[in-house]
Order: sequence, then structure tokens, then C-alpha cells
Amino acid sequence: MKKLISLIKACMTSDMNLFKISSKKDNKKSSIALPLFIGLYLMFMIWSLSNSMFEKLTPMNLQFLLLSILAFGISVMTIIEGVYKVGPLLYNCKDDQLLLSLPIKRSTVLFVRIFKFYLFELLFNSLFLLPVMIAYLRWANDLSWTYYLTSIIMLLFLPVIPIVISCIIGSITSSLSSRFKYKNIAQIVVSMIVLMGIMLLSFNLNNILNYIISNATSINDVITKIYYPAGIYASLVTNFNLGDLLIFILVNITLFVVTIFILSRFYFTLNSRVKKITTSKKTKIKNIIIKKNSINASLIKKEFNMFFQTPVFVINAGFALVLFIIISIVLTIKFDDILPLLTDPNGMNLSLDLINNNTSIFIFLIIMVTAFMTSITNSLISLEGRNINILKSLPINPKKILMSKIYSCLIITTPILFIGSIILFIKFKLSIIEAILLLILSILVPLVSHFIGLIINLKYPKLDAENSAEVVKQSTSSFLSVMIGMVLLMINVVVIINIIGKINSLLLLFILIAIYSFINIILYLRLTKKGVKEFNELTI
Repeated sequence: MKKLISLIKACMTSDMNLFKISSKKDNKKSSIALPLFIGLYLMFMIWSLSNSMFEKLTPMNLQFLLLSILAFGISVMTIIEGVYKVGPLLYNCKDDQLLLSLPIKRSTVLFVRIFKFYLFELLFNSLFLLPVMIAYLRWANDLSWTYYLTSIIMLLFLPVIPIVISCIIGSITSSLSSRFKYKNIAQIVVSMIVLMGIMLLSFNLNNILNYIISNATSINDVITKIYYPAGIYASLVTNFNLGDLLIFILVNITLFVVTIFILSRFYFTLNSRVKKITTSKKTKIKNIIIKKNSINASLIKKEFNMFFQTPVFVINAGFALVLFIIISIVLTIKFDDILPLLTDPNGMNLSLDLINNNTSIFIFLIIMVTAFMTSITNSLISLEGRNINILKSLPINPKKILMSKIYSCLIITTPILFIGSIILFIKFKLSIIEAILLLILSILVPLVSHFIGLIINLKYPKLDAENSAEVVKQSTSSFLSVMIGMVLLMINVVVIINIIGKINSLLLLFILIAIYSFINIILYLRLTKKGVKEFNELTI
């Protein structure tokens, strides 16, 4: 047991340092201040929102519904992000050579890595669940000690089943991709197919839900039949039963143990297969031609290689781009079916004239959402890892190195945004001027996201990560970039929705170009001055 605790402690120290930010002054208080502030602010916002929702549910005695709905939503979110996070967390980690050489059972190694995943998800879930659990105290009709017991146990065990599902799907994905010569490409394709399958299933949930609703006596019954943990939570809060609580604990522990036992049977084999390098049987060496590239071209090529050789990075950053193409095609084919949802008085309640006269603005909103959801640069510095000292030693201006990361991200995002936008231009028959302005915004808006991500990653780098998933999904820079992107997105949407129809759409596009151009200039100056200084000070 002491060995296991020591192993867990060692892994947690090196991997689970999301809130450990490097500080030049070595001040622990200042190193955790920003993440702690953001976490507390997010919890406060959720607490405030849940209070307003409880206020509406209390007259109908349905307060418990918010608990079960949130538990269900958090579990779905964990499964979706865990599908492509599990691969790099469990297989082909940087500490494999050391960890797998120790006299430790394979099941123990696997347990430590899954447990590390569990702790991160527990922390993530707590940001959303704790505020709602606390807000419930004010609105509960009959509160007893059993609520506290149920909530604590639910908080601890809710991530288990989603993690089990993610581990199974992630292992299957890694197994399938490991059989191909180009493993990274195969893993990206397989993971994208799995995520798309989950999305398609969600689109068809209406038929499933209609069937369940017609055979259920309450919304809680619907949730219970869809997802057992969320349903049992509401049931225990309203009518506590010790037997049901013990069964819930037993089910989670059993699933966790069985999953580790089954995966450990082929864990070493699969891990070795993932690391295996496949080459062609016949190799012919002819006249070798050395091609010389410019410095910028070489740097951009390096960024491309780093991006496409990291499957979790491609999936995390590229999923929104793939979704943008799909949405563009769906709007082109089935816009008449979607239009009633936009004009429904009980829904968005938009007039048909407003939509027809401001089509270009609605297309811009789709582009903007995609741009702020596609944050690539927030991990580019961290993924350099121990190679950062080699990169710094090159006789190249740091400004060129940093800008090459921006250029490579633009080369990735711009063509896809152009393709989806052109599809929409043709469908909605936009004027040439509107089309050109939107194409310009398809460059300017993602550029803001790229600048912000790189600036934040220089400020909070994570160069000692043991795997790519830790950098892409569990680092401070990725967390802050996503949060800032969401805030900017909400501000843009609120402002545009309030002024749409009051200003000519063409004039509004010109104003947006001016605003985003100004923001990009400010961010460029920040990156090329203070950012260069921060890059020169990086070390590991």
C-alpha cells in the first residue's frame, strides 16, 4: 500500500499540476492566484444561475430536477472529452520507460494512470456541481443530514462511469489505430468518427426521448432511464434509501475494478503496439536530392509536423473546424427545416425579414463561434517541452519563431473557414462585397484567437508535461484560453444580437473589420515585444 501511495504521489506531482504556475519570484501565493480567482468566479456565476433556476422550480416542488439534469450533463461532457483524452493519458506516455521497468503489476500501473484521470475529472466536475449543491440548501423543502451524505458520495463517484466508458472507447480507438502504418492519422480519423457518431446520436435523441417520455411518469424517470447515476441522485435527495446508496457505490466500484482488470490483460501489448514504428518492407535508395527551404518555411513545416503528430491536439483544435463544414452543408441542404426553429415565438423569435436582410451577419456569427472554439496556439509553446532550449539556441530571431506559429495556425484554419463560408455564400446568394468582407473576417477573427492563445501560453507554459493530453486539456494556458474565448464570444454575440437590424449589415461588417484589425495590431505588438522577452526567458 505504501508503494502504491508513493507511486500515486509521484505521478500527481509531475502530471496533475494544473494550478501550479511557474513564478519567477517563487511566490506560491501569486502562482495560484489567477487560476483560483477564475475557478471561484466560475463557481459564483454557476451558483447565481442555479439560484434563479431553483426559484422557478420551487413553486412546483421540482428543485431536485436541476441536480439530476446537471449530473447528467456533466457526465456526458466527461465522456465526450475523455474519448480522445484517454489515448495519450494511458498509452505511449513519456514516463513509460521508467514506470514500466519497475517491479509493479500492470494493473497497478493502469490504476495509477486512470486514477490520475479520475482526479482531474473530479476537480472539473466540482467546479459545476458544488455551486448547485450549495444553492440547493436554500431552496430545499425538507433538508436533513442524508442530503450532505448523498451529495458527497455523488460528487466522488459521479466521474467513475463516464471515465470507464471513455477508457473503453479510448482503448478501442488506440487498438484500431495501432494496426495502421500511419498511427497518428488513423487515431485522428477513428476518434473523429467516434465523436461524430456521438453527435449524430444526439441529433436522433428526440425519437428516443419521445418514446421514453411516453412511458415515463416524470422527467426524473426519463433521466433515470437514460442515465442511472443522475436519476438515482434525485431519487436519494427526495427519498433517501440507504440500500440504493450502497448499491450505487457498489456498482461504481465494481465497474472501476472490472475495467482495470480487463484492460490490464492487454495493456502492455497495446502500449507496445502503439509505440511500434511501421516501415515498408522494401526500401530503395536512389539519388538523394536535398531541398533547401527558407527559415520561415522550415519553421512553419516544423509546426505542422508537431500539430499533426499529436492526435489529441488535432482532435481538440480541429473538431470545431470539421463541425463548421458540417453545419455549412446542413444549412445548405436543410435550411427550410431549420428556419421554423429561428422564427418560433417560443424559441429565438426572429422575424423572417430580419434573417433575410442580415444573412451575412448570421454567417459571421457562425464563423466567430468556430474561430473562438478553435484555440490551437494555447499549447504550441508547451508542446515544445524539453526541446525549447534547442529552439532558443538556433540563430533565428525569436520574433520569427513566434510568428511562424501564428502563420501555421492561419494556414490550418483559413482554408477550412473559406470552404465553409463559400458554401454558405452560394446558398444564400450574398453580394460580392459581403462575401469579400466575410472572407477577410474569416482571417481576422481566428487571428485574435491565435494571438491570445500564444500570449497566454508564453505567460503560463507547461514544459515538463508527461503526455500531450496534459498540455492540451489539463494546462493553465489551455484553460485560460478557452475561458477568455468564451467570454469574448458571449460579448460579441450579445452586442451583435442587440444591434442587428438597427445598422445596415454591410456597414456592420466594415465596423467589425476595423475593430478586429485594431485588436490584432495591439496583440501583435504585445507578442513581438513582451512575448519575445518571455520566450527568451523560457527554460526547463
